[in-house]
Amino acid sequence: MCYEPVIGLEIHAELLTDRKIFCGCENRFAGRANTRVCAVCTGQPGALPRLNRQAVELGVRAGLALGCEIQPVSGFDRKNYCYPDLPKAYQITQFFHPLCLGGGIDLPDGFVRIERIHLEEDAGKLLHDQDETRTLVDLNRSGVPLIEIVTKPDLHSAAQAKRFVEEAARRLQYAGVCDCKMQQGSLRVDVNISVRRKGEQRLGVRAEIKNLNSYKAVVGAIEYETRRQSELLRGGGLVLQQTRRYDDSSGITLPMRDKAETQDYRYFPEPDLPVLTLRQEDIARIAQKLPRMPQQRREQYRDAFGLPDADIAVLLSQRELADFYEEAAAASGLPKETANFVIMDLLKALRLRGKTVVDANITPAQAATLVGMYCGNDARITHAGAAQILDILLDEGGQPEEIAREKGYLLIRDRTVFENAAREVIAENPRPVRQYRDGSGKVFGFLLGRMAAKLGKSFDAKLAAETLKKLL
Repeated sequence: MCYEPVIGLEIHAELLTDRKIFCGCENRFAGRANTRVCAVCTGQPGALPRLNRQAVELGVRAGLALGCEIQPVSGFDRKNYCYPDLPKAYQITQFFHPLCLGGGIDLPDGFVRIERIHLEEDAGKLLHDQDETRTLVDLNRSGVPLIEIVTKPDLHSAAQAKRFVEEAARRLQYAGVCDCKMQQGSLRVDVNISVRRKGEQRLGVRAEIKNLNSYKAVVGAIEYETRRQSELLRGGGLVLQQTRRYDDSSGITLPMRDKAETQDYRYFPEPDLPVLTLRQEDIARIAQKLPRMPQQRREQYRDAFGLPDADIAVLLSQRELADFYEEAAAASGLPKETANFVIMDLLKALRLRGKTVVDANITPAQAATLVGMYCGNDARITHAGAAQILDILLDEGGQPEEIAREKGYLLIRDRTVFENAAREVIAENPRPVRQYRDGSGKVFGFLLGRMAAKLGKSFDAKLAAETLKKLL
C-alpha cells in the first residue's frame, strides 16, 4: 500500500535586533554563559516586559518579504509550560492575534501557503555536555526575539520542504530580518508530518520533529519519519501523536514526549503588554525600506538577462553577491558575460582565499572593467589573462588596466609581429611543417604552441592561428 507524507513547517528565525524583545539586554550570539541577562529575561518577580520596536519592524519586514497581510492590530499571549530553560514557566508569544496572516512561496512544484507569522521570545539553552552529572542552563538566549513562520500542510516531500526553507531563509536574509545561520541556531525548523494513502484527503496522525538545524537534517528527518509511519500503518499499527527529535548520527527520529494539545498550554492574553497597533503609514514606511527580493530579481535575470536557472540560483544565494553582480553587470553592459565571470572566475578565486565579495579586494566597477577587457571583438586581453589579473587584484590591489599594462597582459594587435613569429616557427620546425602540409592536422597545435612561447602573455590565439595557417 502506497502512502504519501503531508508536511507542515514551523520555522523559527532569530531577529537581527540590537536588544532582546522585552528588555534592554544585548542580542548577540555566543559569549560567556549568563552574562547578557536581567530581571526581565530571567523571570524575576515583579519584572515587567517592554516591547522592542525594532523587533516589530523586522517582523513586518518578514511578512512583506513572504507575501503576508500585515495585521493592523495584533497582541501577545502567554504560552504556559514548565521547562528548565524557561524561567517564567511561560513564553510570551502571539497566539490569538498574530502579526501576519496569509502569504506563501511559489515553488516549481506548487504554491506553499503560509498560515501565519508571529512574534515571540526565545527560551534559554540547556547544556548537556559540559558536566558529567548535571545539565547546565544558559539564559543568554532567553528573550531573544523570534518570528515563527507556520505553513499550511501543503508540502509532500523532503525535497520540497528543503526548497521552501531555503527560499524562506533567502528572503529573510535579503530583507535583513535574520542571518539564517542554522549552525548557530538562528534558524531552526520544526517539521509536522503525517502520512496517508495516496488519493485520500483526510490527514493522518502527525508527529512533530523539533529543532532541526540544517537542511540535511530537515531532509533526513522527513525521509525517515515517512518510512517509519508508513511501515507502522502497513503492519496494522498506530501512529501516536508525539514530539520527536532527529539524531544526525543514526539518521532516525526518537520520541521525546507525547504531543501536548493546544489547550494544554493554557493560552491567555499577556496582561503586562498592551495591544500592538500599526498604522498603514507605518507599514508603508517599512515596505519602502525593503530591498528587491529574490523573486523579483529572479524574473529580471531570466527574462531581461537571459541567464539559465542554475546561474540564477548561484547569484541569488546571497544578497551581497546579487548586489555585486547587478552593479557589475550594469557597469559592463554585458549581463551574461558578467555572470560567467562572477560564477566561474571570481567565486572560485574567492573560495581559494576563504573570502566573499563583502571582504574581497575588488569592486563591481573593477569586475566590469575586467569583463569588458576580454569580451567582444575589441578584447584587449585574453580570458586567461583576465583570470591572472584577477589574482593580482585580489592579492595586491590595483586597477585592472594598470596591471594589464605593467605585467604585459595587453594583446598585441600588430599583425607584423604575428607574421614574424609564424615565419620563425616555420623555419625552426621543418619536419612538423612538412607533416602539416602533407595533411596531418594534428601537428598544428604543436606549431601554435611554439608561437605562443614566442609571443608570451600577449598571445592572441585566434589571430595567431589565422596568421600561421595563412603562411603555412
